[in-house]
Amino acid sequence: MTQSPRSLSRLTSLVALCLGICLPAVSLGAGLLGPKRTALEKLEDGPAVTKRLLLRGGRFEASPGIGFTLNDAFQRTALLGLQLHYHITDSFAIGVSGYYGISFNTDLADRIETSRPERADAGAFAETGLIVSAELTYTPIIGKFAMFGRNVFNYDLHILAGVGGVQAAGGPDLEEFNIAPVVGFGMRTFVQDGISVNLQLRDYLYASSLNAVPADDGGAEATESSFSNNFAITISAGFFFPQEAKISKDAR
Repeated sequence: MTQSPRSLSRLTSLVALCLGICLPAVSLGAGLLGPKRTALEKLEDGPAVTKRLLLRGGRFEASPGIGFTLNDAFQRTALLGLQLHYHITDSFAIGVSGYYGISFNTDLADRIETSRPERADAGAFAETGLIVSAELTYTPIIGKFAMFGRNVFNYDLHILAGVGGVQAAGGPDLEEFNIAPVVGFGMRTFVQDGISVNLQLRDYLYASSLNAVPADDGGAEATESSFSNNFAITISAGFFFPQEAKISKDAR
């Protein structure tokens, strides 16, 4: 059976219409309507970070540690203490810290005691007995680094600010409690999801007397107080609770 030219024309138009509708969909599904995107391009179009490990947010941190003061004139102080923090989010934390101080002579104090023993015995050097503070910590930078090309560790860089006090000791004329604002910065390195090593540089700002000198009545009197930056380095081990870190649902 033969078909008329008119029927062939209609059939050709129908086939063309079907191809016009189907080919774009097939091409889109097969990625034929232009160059394929590379994996890097797909990542750039998508979220920057997915399922990020929340190593701080919603966790308590207890950090026993040691340290020492830096810019001391007469008495260097070894510090032994504890920091307690609650990380409200992965970036912000509130907490308290306390350090007990054990003081010993600097080289300058040793030279004074050697060259002027009588005057040194009649006077005294100020010591740092106790340091306490309440502080806010902000973590603006987080990342990872590889050690020896094998082990990968999470780390953060943080800054802190707060207010506290320093109990001075060393003699009756030197004993006083000084209000001391504190600022500082530090680095936290996670050796496990629930354990970190923390290194901080702290600056306690307050006015105090450095020493007491012999008085005319045979006693000793404190020298004039002066305001100064009192730097301390601390290193501590951070233990996080709960031990298991959360994983973010939304990319950030």
